[in-house]
Amino acid sequence: MAAKEKWNAGSVDAARAILARAFDANKESEKIWLAAVKLEAENNQLSVARELLIRARTIADTERIWMKSAVFERQQGQTEAALQTLATAISKFPKFAKLYMIQGQIHVSQKNYPAARGSFAAGYKACPKEPTLWILTSRLEEADGKSIKARALLEKARQVNPGNDFIWAESVGVEERSGGAAPGKAMLARALQECPSSGLLWSMLIWSEPRPMRKTRALDALKKSNDSPLIICTVARLFWAERKLEKAREWFQRAVPPRQESADVDNGADIGDLWGWWLKFERQHGTEEQREAVRIKCVAAEPRHGPTWQAIAKDLKNTGRTIREILEMVADALQ
Repeated sequence: MAAKEKWNAGSVDAARAILARAFDANKESEKIWLAAVKLEAENNQLSVARELLIRARTIADTERIWMKSAVFERQQGQTEAALQTLATAISKFPKFAKLYMIQGQIHVSQKNYPAARGSFAAGYKACPKEPTLWILTSRLEEADGKSIKARALLEKARQVNPGNDFIWAESVGVEERSGGAAPGKAMLARALQECPSSGLLWSMLIWSEPRPMRKTRALDALKKSNDSPLIICTVARLFWAERKLEKAREWFQRAVPPRQESADVDNGADIGDLWGWWLKFERQHGTEEQREAVRIKCVAAEPRHGPTWQAIAKDLKNTGRTIREILEMVADALQ
């Protein structure tokens, strides 16, 4: 978008002018409304951003605009306003899973666990095909010391969402945390039977193996997962552990190819954790020029996925952080 180019070049007024012309042409465009809100919020014009969101809810009235409105209020510390916005949004868009997620997470942050349970349960009943709602519910029960309930929820989730590797990976984690390595390994074997091409599950298997067996497992995983970016990154880390630094660098680069416009989460460039691993590697073994190259490529890719990346990027303490800043924090956090 032309407005984004002007904004990135430091010309906020020019970006505003472009968006104003876009509004004249299409007043109901969700994309234009949200771009205008983002421009004002990131330039600390919070009252303008809030007013834009109010108008957007009236004129465009889409589920994402309502969601962004709730997130905005939460980021400004207006928790009750966020919850009121979410309640209205859920009544208007009862099949939009992210509304229940945000509502439940606000309740968790307030330590109101019964309300959080209610939000997540309403969510997975309304949107049973959304794995994240099941996983959030399971984690809430596990954090409350109810591993048996967490396990039962994930079993139900697997029945409703057969072949979903995220749910299987969470099930493996619950078994490991509640019973140790052996039940975790047994669950992982079951998971790979149902999801034989999952890069996520193959990566978990590689790291669960004794060190001498990992490279052999990785070769199997590359074939079975159709060169999953998660496995390519895992191979890079194995070369790193062997101090084969040029090979490691080559594989890190392969894990995050230039992202196409139509790319989805399966594209490694969209997985922020992979960029974090590469930067962590270059911090130890690269030059400042090599580190900066990773940062520049990551900013261009605008990653949005990866468990560590999402946890840091969505943390309220990090509201307003740039991609460069998030990347550095992810590299710090990965172990």
